[in-house]
Amino acid sequence: MNNSVAFPGSRIGLHVTDAATVAGLQLVAGGGGLVVGRNRQQEPVGLRVFRAEPTRLMLTGGVRAAELLAFRALALGARLFIQTAREQEWDAFLRRCVIGREIASFLPPGVAPPLPATPTEPQLVVIDTGPVTGPDTNLSAPWRATLVVRDDLAGWDVEVLVRSDIVVLQRLTETEAATAANALGLVSVQSWFTQLHPEMVGLITKGKVQWVMLSMTGTERQLIGPVARGG
Repeated sequence: MNNSVAFPGSRIGLHVTDAATVAGLQLVAGGGGLVVGRNRQQEPVGLRVFRAEPTRLMLTGGVRAAELLAFRALALGARLFIQTAREQEWDAFLRRCVIGREIASFLPPGVAPPLPATPTEPQLVVIDTGPVTGPDTNLSAPWRATLVVRDDLAGWDVEVLVRSDIVVLQRLTETEAATAANALGLVSVQSWFTQLHPEMVGLITKGKVQWVMLSMTGTERQLIGPVARGG
């Protein structure tokens, strides 16, 4: 793959996240946690999303990218809870992956999981209910991560965007890129958000961004399908 396409800009090294700057929530190469993909050096990039305090994530892209992250969280032993307006899509995903309701289940919007999360049984709550909602404070708990999913990014998403510990962005439109860059203090790389490879994300914490290829496995491609926006 041509790195000039997959990894926008020759000055990318100036914007790679320094893991040491994010205490307790680290982007790591070759470490533990939820693997997002691979960086420019083809090293695995992971996120420690399950920790002794709540973790808030936001994904702008599409439901299949959200399913990919959920699938990888399940591989870590997490319980999955889904709040969604498109239950049919998520149910089909669970069926394809042969994931039982004892591991993944649906919740009404705003309703917390019935059991507390623990270090040995962390939880991922996916909030895929549309642009009028964000993470509910009732959902915040140690060893629980919440993932807000947006198909599109608009001005009313800025509050959720800036309050998130981790932001995952697939390729954006020019308007979306301006919204994200201004909200997150990343104007210097605004144009790069519009040039991302269809299977690349901008992974942002604390004003730092790392460009990561999702590096789907054959099994993931078979079960989830293309993750490009509109794919």
